[in-house]
Amino acid sequence: MIYVIGDIHGDKEKFDSMMEKLSPTDKDTVFVLGDVINIGNSSVELLQDMMYRANVYPVLGEHEYMAKKIFPLICGFSTIDEAKDNLSGEDKELFLKWLSMKSEKTTEDFLSLDEEGKESIIDYLSEFEAYEEISAGGKDFVLCHSGIDGFEEDKDLSEYDEEAFVYADTDYNRIYFPDKYLVTGHTPTALIDRILTGKVYSKKRHLAIDCGCGYGGRLAAVCLDKLKVYYI
Repeated sequence: MIYVIGDIHGDKEKFDSMMEKLSPTDKDTVFVLGDVINIGNSSVELLQDMMYRANVYPVLGEHEYMAKKIFPLICGFSTIDEAKDNLSGEDKELFLKWLSMKSEKTTEDFLSLDEEGKESIIDYLSEFEAYEEISAGGKDFVLCHSGIDGFEEDKDLSEYDEEAFVYADTDYNRIYFPDKYLVTGHTPTALIDRILTGKVYSKKRHLAIDCGCGYGGRLAAVCLDKLKVYYI
């Protein structure tokens, strides 16, 4: 079976509960569609858990996209204040932008790691793919965090840079692929349709699975083989 999980945002308790509910075997695959970190209090612990799960494959969200830039800049510091005092210019501006993304607890936990621990997190973030193309249950899927910035029907996905998959808002009134489903997180489904608050959105070859876990809502997962939905 192939599963996709929406934006976890540092809520390891819900992730653990979801993995217990799904009970994936070694033959199953779980894709996590970005924004694994920030807002919640267990982001670093969650990354450390995921990196040792052979059947879990992470997809890049904007929070990990920023973390890939920030963590190498600050790994020599011990505290947030020390990083603020010693960074300058564009590096400091980028760090302050990062802190505005509700990342303070994530940053503190990262800086508390020893050198080996920090390097392992940085290495793991480099493994996050911008998108995935898969088949399950006789259907084809494109998995990414957000919409696809500058999308063109005749443009191959490999021609976009990774930033195109992490920030763009999906147009849920548009069918991007006539023969594939576009599976995304990023936009809580309550913002697509209030009636769908806390529920997966499935229309016009879209599966939107961010059910607001980072904001007190539910964590959602979908088994793509059966299009079966799970909630925590």
